[in-house]
Amino acid sequence: MALPLLAASPGDTAESLARRGYALLDGSGVDLARAVADFDAMRATHDESARVAPDHPLIAQLLAQPAVRDLVAEVVGPGAKAVRAIAFDKTERANWLVPWHQERSLAVKARDDRAAVTHWTVKAGVAHCEAPAEFLEHMLVLRWHLDLIGPADGGLRVLPGSHLKGRLTSEQIAVLAAETPAVELAVSAGTVLALRPLLVHGSRRRTTQGHRRILHVELAAGDPPPPLEWAWA
Repeated sequence: MALPLLAASPGDTAESLARRGYALLDGSGVDLARAVADFDAMRATHDESARVAPDHPLIAQLLAQPAVRDLVAEVVGPGAKAVRAIAFDKTERANWLVPWHQERSLAVKARDDRAAVTHWTVKAGVAHCEAPAEFLEHMLVLRWHLDLIGPADGGLRVLPGSHLKGRLTSEQIAVLAAETPAVELAVSAGTVLALRPLLVHGSRRRTTQGHRRILHVELAAGDPPPPLEWAWA
């Protein structure tokens, strides 16, 4: 079902994040044309997604926005730092489906089986693992939308409140998705979506033309489960 575009509201704060698992923030007060140009330059050699160094100026621009800065300080704490970032652009040439899932992976420097983590994989040459729920509950994901995005553009779908159910198996996620009405997030250019990693979310393939540029940034307050180190620390 197509929904009207949602205007990011000052009322979408930490309380909304705690209850629904997501909140919308107005990030349109920055130079979006410059942000889009920087985004496109960064992604010039990638079809779908590009890993972004957490110290990239575009991330600094995102985190400097007052509404974002205040929410991050309140939810993650003053020591919050970007630990992984990805630039996505879903176009008619690079158009993919994202099934219902939770953000459970951590990007670390090297595998170490002493750590209290599971499901080791290697993505783009970087070691990844899945963290326990109690660690993920203290992290925050920001998605900065640089284009107007509606359901037909392959925008994000979420299951509100699903982050409160902890870490779920694929079977549990399937049952939850069948029982929970999904919310289609339609957003204006500049909107920042803050979400808890354990919120179940996904997206359809787009049926329109154009761009769906999103800067995805994961934040944590400290180190990953010991003795691991962040891949880009």
